[in-house]
Amino acid sequence: MPPARRVALPGGGWLNLHEQAGEGPTLLFLHGFTDCAESFRLMLPHLAGCHVVLPDLRGHGGSFRGPIPSLATLAGDIEALVAALGLRRPVVTGHSMGALVAVTLAARGKVDLLRLVTLSGSLRPDGPALQALAAQFAGLPSPLAMDHPFLDEWYACSRPVAPAFLEGLRRNCVAMRREDWRDCLAMLARADLTAEAGAVRLPVLAISGAEDMIFPAGHHRHLARALRPERDLVLEGVGHNPHWEKPAQIAALVRDFVGSVAAG
Repeated sequence: MPPARRVALPGGGWLNLHEQAGEGPTLLFLHGFTDCAESFRLMLPHLAGCHVVLPDLRGHGGSFRGPIPSLATLAGDIEALVAALGLRRPVVTGHSMGALVAVTLAARGKVDLLRLVTLSGSLRPDGPALQALAAQFAGLPSPLAMDHPFLDEWYACSRPVAPAFLEGLRRNCVAMRREDWRDCLAMLARADLTAEAGAVRLPVLAISGAEDMIFPAGHHRHLARALRPERDLVLEGVGHNPHWEKPAQIAALVRDFVGSVAAG
């Protein structure tokens, strides 16, 4: 990972971020629930030469621990980050919960975005998988041990992923405060971004895995109907984390999608 640094937020607190120098439009990546900027580390070698910005969302990674009442709060943090860094027309890619933040960011229109990419996204996350996760969470011990069986299930992948990479994500997960878990789960349970997605006027690339057990096929179909993506891809043999399971392919898809702007 590139070196970490902090950007202060106007209302107090900070976001931790990693920034890779490069050319072309800025690629801004937003991670999912319990993850951090390192979630996109496997893609970085395949994004050599690109300007990449990888923040930790509040309550995650090295960012400050504060209330997480809404997706608008998380989007507001990213708006402040974009302003502080002076980013011009970034391409935002969000994974899972990060996809909901990215859609919220695009719908609010306070940042001039170039393009939007969703990885394993949903507009209405509530469902059997999320409810089962919330029930599991309620029964977990605190603190949560690194070798707890829940983490084996939470970080299970459809394709082989390097154990050392997953170990870093597990470490960040167990470092989260219980209240931040509860805030995020409650926020996702009540989220419905159908109307906001209908207002997005950006070119969109929507990617999901055919074996996603957290946001299965119905979530992707609903997202695609509302966002009307230019490219709509369901990858066979891939689960909820395409950027871990096929980092080279996902990086290539993002680069090609961004490159089509210049080509057009």
